[in-house]
Amino acid sequence: MADAMTITARSLLLGFLELRRMSPEFADWTEERLAGNPPRLFRMRRLVAMFRAFGLTWDPPSFIEGKFIHPEQPRYADVLCRLTAEMPKGSERWADGHQLPAFFSILYDYREQVGSVLAFSSGVLEASGLYLHAHHKAGELNRVIQDNVGVIEDILVDLISPEAAAFSVENLARDFAYPDVDLFEIDSDWW
Repeated sequence: MADAMTITARSLLLGFLELRRMSPEFADWTEERLAGNPPRLFRMRRLVAMFRAFGLTWDPPSFIEGKFIHPEQPRYADVLCRLTAEMPKGSERWADGHQLPAFFSILYDYREQVGSVLAFSSGVLEASGLYLHAHHKAGELNRVIQDNVGVIEDILVDLISPEAAAFSVENLARDFAYPDVDLFEIDSDWW
């Protein structure tokens, strides 16, 4: 299936968050455990390929802790400079590149929790009266959150790939075994 879509660090982040919502336990993120669930299996295979393409070790628990970040590498200098420039005057002196992994972990955890909030009404198929109104109100706030969650995602994406690397699906499929499949079709067949 030919696809002109570009895969970026944001694709990796959002794919990771999606699989984490679908399958929260990292122990289940194996070929064997996901073999009976094609939607999850193909998402995991895509993530494995993206991790390789971005030069990250496939170790999901270490990823969410930011352990892939090696602050001594010059590739993080610009990100650290931008982050310290955003800090209140005087507090930037306490910023240290070695804090980047924990900084990533804090923001990742927050983004994952926001994902749970954004999925609040996802299982509701039908409602009426005040039940419907409650879900509409939650949806109003969720739209505001969704419109602004980029504040956190942008930083996470910069730390995953300070160079803003991007790959075509064709390149990922050829060089990193990225499954070029229609997830919508796989999901539809599964459900």
